[in-house]
Amino acid sequence: MEVVFLEEGTIHLLVEAVAPGVENHWWVVDSGASKSVVDKALAGSFVGDQVVGSPATGLGKEMVETSTGFITNLALGGFSFEALQVAIVDLHHINEEYGKYSDKRIAGLLGSDFFFREKALIDYEARILSLRDEVVQKEQE
Repeated sequence: MEVVFLEEGTIHLLVEAVAPGVENHWWVVDSGASKSVVDKALAGSFVGDQVVGSPATGLGKEMVETSTGFITNLALGGFSFEALQVAIVDLHHINEEYGKYSDKRIAGLLGSDFFFREKALIDYEARILSLRDEVVQKEQE
């Protein structure tokens, strides 16, 4: 798990995840988000069948165009998990913001739906993410 400071006083936790054919992409630990989200530009790499949706409130108070799908081939550390339904949203603006402060490419946001289901524990001081009692991400040295 890594910490990124986008601006003074803000802390963003990121975890690296792997999927077939996808390297160097990070997921924002966003326990305040009710639903997990994947970037529309990367949906083909992470999501199986997609269902076209309608506008929804999210990522602030703006209405955003969304679709939904299921991630079935994602792993965090050595931890693989059951299919996760995600919203598919254009995260271009988020990647532009992260690009100002970091070299991390954001693939998506892991929301409280994921953390609740996988019984997540976050040790902020040690920068460790545990899922179902298994450490899956810790700060890279």
